[in-house]
Amino acid sequence: MPIIPASESDIERIMGIIEEARRFQLSYGNRQWAGGYPSRPLIEEDIRNGIGYIISIDGEAAGYMAIVTHDDSYTHITGAWITEGPYIAIHRMALSDRWRGKGLFRAIIGEAVRLGREKGAISLRIDTDRSNPIMLHLLPKLGFIHTGHVFFAGDAKPAYELPFGSWQGT
Repeated sequence: MPIIPASESDIERIMGIIEEARRFQLSYGNRQWAGGYPSRPLIEEDIRNGIGYIISIDGEAAGYMAIVTHDDSYTHITGAWITEGPYIAIHRMALSDRWRGKGLFRAIIGEAVRLGREKGAISLRIDTDRSNPIMLHLLPKLGFIHTGHVFFAGDAKPAYELPFGSWQGT
């Protein structure tokens, strides 16, 4: 399951995946994307900046995520990051309805770790919303360590880090 750079020709499929993920999140009370985030202009910007990635399964665009090598909102944390070196961070991760619930998260994180190592990173950072019990469950299960909270749009988001040296995935 490779993750490949997204292109402008992928935007319609990506937005469809994001809408499916938004409906799914709302179905269990996760309000993280209720306000229209992530928007089409943001996804277009991700692609222009080379940080938008398609999660590809059997040649199908099964999901989307942005992978950055710096995030200003991660500069200030209530707590402390584990590593001080270069990192990658995942944002806007979404899977299509067809592929959700099939146990793919470990493989997706494994691909992100592989890409992060190629970019010279030593860890993977991620934040989520307090209303997202699925991510709050999956992150520690895969070895992510809760490091504190970061702030996005004035809201404290649980922050996690996975040092690559501790990755036990595939």
